[in-house]
Amino acid sequence: MQVNIGGLVMKNPVTVGSGTFGYGQEYDRYFDVSRLGAVTVKSLSLQPRAGNRPPRLVETPAGMLNAIGLQNVGIEAYLRDKLPFLRERGCTVIGNIYGYSPEEYAQLAEILEREGGADAIEANLSCPNVHDAKTRGCKLVSQSPERVAEYTRAVKAATRLPVFIKLSPNVMDITEPALAAEEAGADGLSLINTLLGMGIDPETRRPILSNIVGGLSGPAIRPVAVKMVWDAARAVRIPIIGMGGICTAEDAVQFLLAGASAVAVGCASFRRPDTALRVVEGLEAYCARQGVADISELVGAMKVD
Repeated sequence: MQVNIGGLVMKNPVTVGSGTFGYGQEYDRYFDVSRLGAVTVKSLSLQPRAGNRPPRLVETPAGMLNAIGLQNVGIEAYLRDKLPFLRERGCTVIGNIYGYSPEEYAQLAEILEREGGADAIEANLSCPNVHDAKTRGCKLVSQSPERVAEYTRAVKAATRLPVFIKLSPNVMDITEPALAAEEAGADGLSLINTLLGMGIDPETRRPILSNIVGGLSGPAIRPVAVKMVWDAARAVRIPIIGMGGICTAEDAVQFLLAGASAVAVGCASFRRPDTALRVVEGLEAYCARQGVADISELVGAMKVD
């Protein structure tokens, strides 16, 4: 079950989606989180963020819309209050980072490496919930291949840790930002972040989310995510962490067969907190049933006649 994702060794190919698992300790009452291949923490910024004002979460058919806005405790509090638990448990840690400039991303990456705060960096260039949709729209860094390359180079120059670039599905062709990240030195990609969406209350005629626009996640986006992983995997040589609506081991296998080398369980953990562990156990059972000696044999193994 062990995999190597761009230099990050994971005991199994299952992590969690940033923003859906807190800092790990929140889920430890349900299972030993060190059993996961890695814990990907909430996005970390240089200063604490309160996020967007409520309402910022709404259930949708087969998913949910969120506009949390990257609420987090900030890098200093994370290192002081959250990291010790993860290290005591022996977890492999992926530090997701967010900033307002390439320099801020670089600074966060440098701090995480210097302080032992992560074993790999996931640079979030694709959150749709930190923009004022009313006045500025929702233009994302990862919608511009040139900006993806700029930010990737900045992070890579600041750290020796493996760097994964988290990209948005809200593009015409996912291979363009994927190739830009690879050419700029990324060690891997995280695909996909949420799809842009919104909801309107018919009675009040007002947006349901205070941010107007949010990110759609859950099983509804899984077919889109699998297809984008397949597209990107045929274009790049670096590994991909696939995510988007994974609820079961069978869902995870779809991503592996499409070309992902690892997977992340996201909002399914809200409904059943031990979903990620169940995916790990389900993958073990699947490999045993299928006679798969090494889970990496599944990567890109979809049969196309």
